[in-house]
Amino acid sequence: MTAIATPTTARILDLGALSAGTVVEARRKNEVHYRGCVEDAAPGLGVVWIRDDLAGHRALLHLDEYSIWRISA
Repeated sequence: MTAIATPTTARILDLGALSAGTVVEARRKNEVHYRGCVEDAAPGLGVVWIRDDLAGHRALLHLDEYSIWRISA
């Protein structure tokens, strides 16, 4: 029997805890809008830039609009 790793999630309330390469999801009303790797963050502004895996473009996410969740395997 092969064990399958289930990803775990943790909500990020402090963007200072994120670093480049961290995999995150951006959710609104419990629906995933973006998923990808962090490229940069500006905690003082409440924003994070990610490279979106779903669409392939760079996305600017603001904590006022999305809840940010760290994804780990």
